[in-house]
Amino acid sequence: MISLVLGGIRSGKSRWAEQQFVDHIKPKPVYIATALASDQEMAQRIAHHQQTRQSRFDTHEFDFENENLGEVLERYVGQGRHILLECMSTWLGWWLCRSASPEQQVIDIQQQSTVLLECLERLDGEIVIVSNEVGLGLVSDNAMARLFADELGRLNQALAAKADKVVFISAGLPLILKEPQS
Repeated sequence: MISLVLGGIRSGKSRWAEQQFVDHIKPKPVYIATALASDQEMAQRIAHHQQTRQSRFDTHEFDFENENLGEVLERYVGQGRHILLECMSTWLGWWLCRSASPEQQVIDIQQQSTVLLECLERLDGEIVIVSNEVGLGLVSDNAMARLFADELGRLNQALAAKADKVVFISAGLPLILKEPQS
């Protein structure tokens, strides 16, 4: 089952997603982390997430230069592992921080997103995907921020279409947007 957990920054989405994995799952679930410490504040955010999940997960720090996200997911699902993938917004943001033209960035994001979505179509495992919802505020006056919001919005819509369950978290409270059909 694929679950998508959406919410704003500090909405409680990570905590809620982590709680979906009970301690008695064997082998331990895998936490695929996509954040990179680009500055001290981001390093503190990453450390906070590492501390809260402690040893309940085996952590896989995603290597953007040498890995394909679909292949990483396939490997762990093939091992019968449950997966928490956090976070699609930091994953997508990496593609915007590369030294490429905005046109090439969009091409790269769309290609990588297509590969990921096709992979999710094939997988039969327990995957919880976390992503920020950035479409609730004003349209930015900054071209890169607008591109990020547009592409993340498109990716979130595509992930929601593939997901069996979609949950929106606000103030730590879940709002179920989509549930599996019985």
